[in-house]
Amino acid sequence: MQKYSFKTKAETLFDLSSLVKLSNILPLKTINYHDFKIDTNFYIKEIQDFFEEDLLIVRSSCSNEDTNEQSSAGMFESVLNVDKLNSEMLIKAIEAVFASYNTKEEQVVLIQPMLSGIAKSGVGFTCDIDTIAPYYVINFDETDKSDTITNGSSRDSKTFICFKNSTIKIQDPNMNSLINCIKEIELILGHKYLDIEFGIDIHDNIYIFQVRPIVVSRKENFSNLPLDVSLNKIFKKVEKLMSKHPNLLGDRTVFGVMPDWNPAEIIGLRPKQLSISLYKELIMDNIWAYQRDNYGYRNLRSHPLMVTFLGVPFIDVRVTFNSFIPKNLNEITSEKLANYYIEKLISKPIYHDKVEFEIVYSCYFANLNERLLELLDYGFDNSELIEIESCLLELTNNIIDPVEGLYKKDIEKCKLLEKKYDDITNSNLSIVDKIYWLVEDCKRYGTLPFAGVARAGFIAVQFLKSFVDSGIITDLEYNTFMNSLNTISKEMNEDLLALSQGSLSKEVFLDRYGHIRPGSYDIMSYCYDEKFDSYFSKDHIFERPSSEFTFTIEQEKKINDLLIKGGVKVNAKDLTTFIIEAIEGREYTKFVFSKSLSMCLKLVEEFGGKYGISREDLAFVDIHRILELYASLDHRDVYDILMDDIVKNKRMYHYTKAVKFPSLIISPEDIYQFYLLDEEPNFITQKSVTALKVDEKDIQVGNIEGLIVMIESADPGYDFLFSRNIGGLITKFGGANSHMAIRCAELGIPAVIGSGEKNYIEWKKANRIEVNCLNKQVKCFN
Repeated sequence: MQKYSFKTKAETLFDLSSLVKLSNILPLKTINYHDFKIDTNFYIKEIQDFFEEDLLIVRSSCSNEDTNEQSSAGMFESVLNVDKLNSEMLIKAIEAVFASYNTKEEQVVLIQPMLSGIAKSGVGFTCDIDTIAPYYVINFDETDKSDTITNGSSRDSKTFICFKNSTIKIQDPNMNSLINCIKEIELILGHKYLDIEFGIDIHDNIYIFQVRPIVVSRKENFSNLPLDVSLNKIFKKVEKLMSKHPNLLGDRTVFGVMPDWNPAEIIGLRPKQLSISLYKELIMDNIWAYQRDNYGYRNLRSHPLMVTFLGVPFIDVRVTFNSFIPKNLNEITSEKLANYYIEKLISKPIYHDKVEFEIVYSCYFANLNERLLELLDYGFDNSELIEIESCLLELTNNIIDPVEGLYKKDIEKCKLLEKKYDDITNSNLSIVDKIYWLVEDCKRYGTLPFAGVARAGFIAVQFLKSFVDSGIITDLEYNTFMNSLNTISKEMNEDLLALSQGSLSKEVFLDRYGHIRPGSYDIMSYCYDEKFDSYFSKDHIFERPSSEFTFTIEQEKKINDLLIKGGVKVNAKDLTTFIIEAIEGREYTKFVFSKSLSMCLKLVEEFGGKYGISREDLAFVDIHRILELYASLDHRDVYDILMDDIVKNKRMYHYTKAVKFPSLIISPEDIYQFYLLDEEPNFITQKSVTALKVDEKDIQVGNIEGLIVMIESADPGYDFLFSRNIGGLITKFGGANSHMAIRCAELGIPAVIGSGEKNYIEWKKANRIEVNCLNKQVKCFN
């Protein structure tokens, strides 16, 4: 069929009304502005006679509303629930729609019956609107209103995504029927890129309210990538990975972007090759497992924690759950525990970014025995609960010991990296040799001890939260305790104040903090010493008052009673010392190893520059291509070695940008079709703030004081935000124990950490946002 030439909304609907078989188009009538003004009463009577229904909708149908070059969705007025028999109301509705047009001459309005009994309504796209990749994206809600998605007022929307060329039947009957209707319209119109408003009534009848073209000009267009071949390979790979593994506990696995080491937060959902290869080398391939083994958990040293599907990083959750099981726990109980963890996550996917708090038992804490009781409902007996608690207690005692605690040794070990960093950077080694040894030393003296101290930091927070659960301290006291900590971030804030007052020089400040960059693994992210004026401004530097916190005598007594009863080998004072040292130590060790990482990226840029390779291109080189040059030389020129890798990875990155996956892959079918997860965000502090919102792209320009900042993922490099007196923070990714969660608690900044993709998309549409952390609510205003 010849490709359809789009007209007005009304004309397109009229043309489709006699052609569609799988959906319905409501009766429609148009009124021309000129005619309506000449004889208003005649046309009102004509409308009243034409429609059988009592309630009407008066809609825009402007000639320049939607074109192939520009969409004006939502620009013009629509008036709902107009009483047909109320002539005055009908006239006002028609005049209101005409008044919303830029020019009224030769324009029409569209009038249709109001659809009753709506069960679902929303918008379906026949491609991803950002990348034009071949996906059906259906955004809808389940209220009885037809316009909540299009006008942005929906507060409980759902998003269904399906690969267009999938051969697997869509499992949701409503979505299957709707997409079949959409396919029919695509075929009738001969267009691949459509935006279709729809409604589904309580009898599952589908109604089409509008069809318009999606603007594809000025966008990267990945519509012709052969994604079907790649996705078929991933489908088969996931099928195999989800089967029983001889070296792992658990009958199956799932994959998530956030459980354990949170790749979505640290390197993003679509990292370039240099970022992802550095993250794998420094932590995810081996280091993470070595340290977990050292701390008393099962040995997973040969198992990479992170896998990538078309460049999108996922955590193999079965590997994670195995690594949280004490090595001294017997095999039968361990196997049951691994399967329990996996099944609980599948049944509670909103916990995918909170597995250490809500799914697994990875350490001893005050009310552990009460929490373990839930295992009785899943086939465990009391003797197994006692054994699990005993193994976790032994492991925890070894970590928190006030003299021989494992975390203390790791903090000391990390201090060695500072000297080794100076030795390497000040040496006469070649650039490649410096990169090689920076990476090696960073693993041994940086990320390895950091992994251990981070585990101790989690245990510290778990103890604090258990004191809240046990009624020993309040939520407010918990926040006050966190605010009293003296972390590297707080020290930087104090130094910024000194800098603004002239008691500290910019050179001294940058000597200590200049290596920090937002996006620690991203060569395209500038360090503080490269873009100082973009990150900091004297006008916005501020001092937040620190809180003092000490447990009362009564609280210490209650803590001591719990510790003695549980068999913990420290008293309340020693445990408090551990909590402080572990949380502060985690931030310190992260700060130290990030200096080596940042210098590594600078040297990669310098090395590439010698061969005329830009920073932008170097973002696509695999770090292993450079590390291999340390000990292997062949006939090829270095330029060719690097550029061959860059060209290959750039080509691969097209697939990374085009593909769409869920945050949690529970079955192989999720590769092709899935709903965006309903998330349970982490609300930090008990405060509230209502303010204008600013997006990530705007945070380096202008005054953001008092505003709510929205960032997809925020690692420690984003600490510069806290010098600019922001009103609040919202991140798409992040856990309750992440750096930004700790930082916001420390500074008393209301925040939503890990809002989830669905919430983030909805909230980002708003101009003004209210964050109420006490009530765990976010409200949007336009």
